[in-house]
Amino acid sequence: MAPAQLPNAKTETFRIAGNCGMCKQTIEAAGTRKGESVLSWNADTHFAELTYDSAATTADVVLKRVAYAGYDNEHYLAPAEAYAALKNCCQYERAPQATALTTNNDPARVEHGIPHADHPSPTTGHHSPVDGVLPSYFKLKDALVAGNAKNVSAVAADLSKQLEGLSAPEAKEAATHAAAVAKAKTLEDQRIRFAALSESLYRFTKTNSPSSLVYYQHCPMYNKGKGANWLSNEKAIRNPYYGDQMLTCGNVVETLGGKDAETHSHE
Repeated sequence: MAPAQLPNAKTETFRIAGNCGMCKQTIEAAGTRKGESVLSWNADTHFAELTYDSAATTADVVLKRVAYAGYDNEHYLAPAEAYAALKNCCQYERAPQATALTTNNDPARVEHGIPHADHPSPTTGHHSPVDGVLPSYFKLKDALVAGNAKNVSAVAADLSKQLEGLSAPEAKEAATHAAAVAKAKTLEDQRIRFAALSESLYRFTKTNSPSSLVYYQHCPMYNKGKGANWLSNEKAIRNPYYGDQMLTCGNVVETLGGKDAETHSHE
């Protein structure tokens, strides 16, 4: 999709570190999401033009993805392991403060005013590594609620790529499950794979408290009465395992993140 075709389009320019054509491919792949954002990076100037649907995402979310791909930018510094994973030709010269920031040296982070990718800018509030992937997961859940198998495959593929860029074992596991959802041939198979994905992402969310409330919900009927769980950004039940057949079947068992998170027992 061309930038001009994005709804609610907003365009901004950011400086992103990098060296070569391979860097350009990686940076643009990390920053571009179909229907949400288009990122174009210039290897000579190191400036990127980002156009995004302001109703669907933010520049902050996009730049966090770029950092997790290994590239320092105006909002986030890449995690040390992501930078180290870059090919030799792509390992750009990092600013002296970047080394200090990736050692979790809080005084240095505050002094230089540039955050590590796992930590927020002082002006953007609380952020968690899971914040960048939850919106895609919620889109996947909504596509399952709607019974749109084609959309499920596309969103799951994007989610898998996002999760692959994170270093946590739970994220890597979730990436594998998201890829399985994308490859599933039927809606029912997608839902089976989604149940496994949801458990992995729940563990990742549990250990990396999200900045906004997330509801961990349970369907007691799915899988011949064995039940299955999912995450939602709304308290109301919208069952992804049955869609409009049993749209409101389920209950909230736990809330995660936010200021008022609390644990509930199964009803």
